[in-house]
Amino acid sequence: MNAIRARLLHRGELIPGTMRWEQGRIQSIELERGPQGGASAQDLPVVAPGFIDLHIHGFGGFDPLEDLAGMSRALALAGTTAFQPTLFPAEPVRLGEQCSELERRMHALNRDEGALVAGLHLEGPFVNPKSAGALPVHDLAQPSVAGLRAILGPASGTGRAVKTMTIAPELSGSMDLIREAVKCGVRVSLGHSLARAQDARAAARAGAAGATHLFNAMSGVHHREMGLAGFALTDDALHAELIGDLMHVGEEAVQLALRARGAGGLCLVSDALRGAGTGCDRFHSHGRDHLLKGGAAYYPPQQEGDEPKLAGSALSQLEMVRRLVERGVVGLAEALTMASASPARSLGLERELGALEAGLRADFLVLEGPQLRLTQVWLGGRRLQGL
Repeated sequence: MNAIRARLLHRGELIPGTMRWEQGRIQSIELERGPQGGASAQDLPVVAPGFIDLHIHGFGGFDPLEDLAGMSRALALAGTTAFQPTLFPAEPVRLGEQCSELERRMHALNRDEGALVAGLHLEGPFVNPKSAGALPVHDLAQPSVAGLRAILGPASGTGRAVKTMTIAPELSGSMDLIREAVKCGVRVSLGHSLARAQDARAAARAGAAGATHLFNAMSGVHHREMGLAGFALTDDALHAELIGDLMHVGEEAVQLALRARGAGGLCLVSDALRGAGTGCDRFHSHGRDHLLKGGAAYYPPQQEGDEPKLAGSALSQLEMVRRLVERGVVGLAEALTMASASPARSLGLERELGALEAGLRADFLVLEGPQLRLTQVWLGGRRLQGL
């Protein structure tokens, strides 16, 4: 049986203790509460559950549509052990074909060598063109149950591995679409939207359970109309994604979200593009050039005098944890919780992933020193090679 003594992330706290695992599962957690840990406990490594990224378009030079296995391996080496490959909008029939192909590739992945694909996240096409952000407006579609069926395929099928779909609830047809998606087992996340709080509330009653990249490309907080962001901050119905590069969302707004929802209500997502994790300063994806600066990806100015347009992130979840903690925006235990336990609960995977508890899958990270250097990644009780 394997064992490690460390500061263990346990139910939102970092506590000295010993974790044991074998045959792919955590067997026991023995915590050292009280003085027995001693001052030396601060010198112990940190052990956290493997991170789960709900929203990521690419990483390490890989795109899910081109090389899902490469993306899975690159993410695991960066500390993300489960993820939802996130697809850009497309015409529903075409999007369904992409999902069907990705589902086929998912079955061929070697779980011992890469991150688990926890289902696909479709960022559209049923979102508001007036709040499209970096999404291509020409690929958006009017919400309809027929469009949903074109994506998910036959009713007797598997839903083509679609786990999450971002929808704007204020659009005509969205409520019927949300209800049907939920019936089909699709987790609905509200985003790219100009929804009023009452629209978001109605969507939550219809079964919506998430908020896509809180604050970004959504109606903001006003003292007479709370908007989608305000609803996500003040109602526990939605698990809110939060991009943690401090470029998409400023420090004060991150702290506001944390005070409003706590670490358990916020899911740290990368929203990374394929250039993330490569060290490059420019890359090409989905027919467009991108610039990397300050941990974020931008579309270059279209003409002289224009500003670059924010397009996505260039950081992994672990790099975001480091940035948030180093700048004193979020405590370490909170940041680790937002990257692991919270997204696991949002996907209904908390009995399998996202926590250090006996019986759960032994997917975890070992972080050392003040810099949180990643020294070990374990997938199903097997140590990943290549760090």
